[in-house]
Amino acid sequence: MVKEMKIDCDLAIDYVINNVKQYDRLELSYNRIFTPGEVLNVDTSEYDGKKGAKVVIHVSEDTYTSTVEVDLEKVKDELIEINHFPKNGGEEVIILIDKCDI
Repeated sequence: MVKEMKIDCDLAIDYVINNVKQYDRLELSYNRIFTPGEVLNVDTSEYDGKKGAKVVIHVSEDTYTSTVEVDLEKVKDELIEINHFPKNGGEEVIILIDKCDI
């Protein structure tokens, strides 16, 4: 089953923090970037006195493998879509992102 949600970027980041676990598959679309891969870590530490939401993803590509860290708080105004595929075979979630209130 696939669940589709249309929410603003702050709620989308909250979804990632509360629902995405290590080894889940995550596909992030932001700006002109597409980052598909396996989640290695979700870091919610505070940085410079501000709430943090960093996701470390092992990018799944045929030509190369790499690990990237995406700071969701820094790219939140550019987030377009998040696809979450839980490792335990749970429900796939597609999040379509509305613009955040600035």
